[in-house]
Formats: sequence, C-alpha cells, structure tokens
Amino acid sequence: GRPGPASSFMKVMGSETNQAITELTVEALNYYAAPFQPEARKPGNNVKPIAPEVGVAAVAKYLFLRAASIYSGSNEIQRNIMAKQILGL
Repeated sequence: GRPGPASSFMKVMGSETNQAITELTVEALNYYAAPFQPEARKPGNNVKPIAPEVGVAAVAKYLFLRAASIYSGSNEIQRNIMAKQILGL
C-alpha cells in the first residue's frame, strides 16, 4: 500500500520539534551557548568547559538541526504531498 500523509506529517512535526527544542536550549543557555570549544567535546579530555556540559554542544546541535527541515525532502515539499493526498489532488 501507499504510506499516506502520516509519514510526511511525522517528518515535518519531528524536524520542527527538534529545531524548537534546540532553539530553546540555546536561548536558555544565553551566552554560555556561545563558546566554541571543540577540544572540550572530545572523550577523555582534561579541558574544563567554559559552559555547562550541555552548552558545549548546544550551538553545534542547533546549527546542525537547521538542516533537518531540508534533508529527506523540504518541509514545504512534504506539506504539498500531504495536501495532495488529503485533498485528493
């Protein structure tokens, strides 16, 4: 059978939810989200992070998940697929 609009809906909602969560994380960390310390992200390092542990990767994750609305088909394309399937166009 055909997957129907559910798979497109889940893709759009999942990517937008992940983006919102990482955006809130960066906002909550305020200036602690800004430091770029790639050495602090390496396992077994002795570098004391400037930010709380979650802040070390917060901006990198935020920027990476901006692409979530593009890969696997942009959210706009997924919305078009849902509209066509639901409205029978």
